[in-house]
Amino acid sequence: MASQEDGTPTIEHRGSAGGAKTGMIAIGLGVVVAVAVGVGMAPRLMDFVRGPSSSARTVSSSISSSQPAPSPPVKPETPVTTESIETLLADLDQAVKRKDVEGVLRHIAPDAVILIHMKQGAHHQTALLSREEYRKALAAEFAFLSADNSARVNTKVSLAPDERSAKISFKTTETLRQAEREFTVEGEHTLLVTMRGGKPTIVSLERDVPGDST
Repeated sequence: MASQEDGTPTIEHRGSAGGAKTGMIAIGLGVVVAVAVGVGMAPRLMDFVRGPSSSARTVSSSISSSQPAPSPPVKPETPVTTESIETLLADLDQAVKRKDVEGVLRHIAPDAVILIHMKQGAHHQTALLSREEYRKALAAEFAFLSADNSARVNTKVSLAPDERSAKISFKTTETLRQAEREFTVEGEHTLLVTMRGGKPTIVSLERDVPGDST
């Protein structure tokens, strides 16, 4: 009897005519011996019959014990909650007031999609930025931002039914100072947030900047 790679026994089949005749002769002799010896041979025949079954049970048990252990249960993902979103937005507000570029970026995924829509009168322009490019844009913006003059209003949070993501939209008002002149800039933000590393992380960011509204 051979064995496959996974431990399952394989039975070798002999298909020759000689093998078939030998089997028939063996069966015939077994019947003659059983009739000649009579009842005294019965216990030995029963042992012969039980033998292969016992061996089969042993092989089956060996195969069962060699099966790999079941995988541990997968830990469920942490859901996005209203509370975690509020914490995220509060951290972003404080980072903007401190003009802390890295404080804002730590909440944005490295592979986040960042779109900036700029509007000035009849002119419209859209820029697709990498996270590094957005770092430079924020640094330039914060250089002109007046301290504590930014505000977030009309915040709306929509949690996905599976609680794995959330869409956030809000408007901002910022006062910028340039060449002894101050002007107000209003913008709209749309964020897509998912859980990464157990905390909500921005994976998509869109900003509409209409320009000087004064």
